[in-house]
Amino acid sequence: MQDMEGSAFSSETGSLGGDKLVSFNDPYGEMLLATYKGLNLDESSSLKTIILIAPIGLIAVFYMFVSQSTSSMISFSAFVFSIVFLIIAMYMLCEILKKDCGPRNMQDIAEVIREGSEGFFITQYGTIFKYAFMTSIGLFFMYATREIPA
Repeated sequence: MQDMEGSAFSSETGSLGGDKLVSFNDPYGEMLLATYKGLNLDESSSLKTIILIAPIGLIAVFYMFVSQSTSSMISFSAFVFSIVFLIIAMYMLCEILKKDCGPRNMQDIAEVIREGSEGFFITQYGTIFKYAFMTSIGLFFMYATREIPA
């Protein structure tokens, strides 16, 4: 099977923490899995707790030493929690990537579903982009040609 870049889909299995994984010829995925394995998050529940509790301490330090204004606190809190949720998303991605892909029949069916969903999303996002682009141009011209009050 071929993916979007033309590289062959490989069903070779390796080992990561005792679980099987598929070598999917993705250097970023491999780097992410290697980092995940290096952190030993499976055995270390204290590191998970620190990752979840540290943002509250960071926000408290920001409030005490940097700024006490409400708008700054809301902005900083949104920034910190977005970083935390990105870390949680990466953790969940690593948990999914280290799982076994299943038998060859299931991989063949998954490949067909993946190709169909990619085509659907390309069409959907292309249409959304066209409408958003035309709307932004319309808004720009409406703003540019408005009459400025005295």
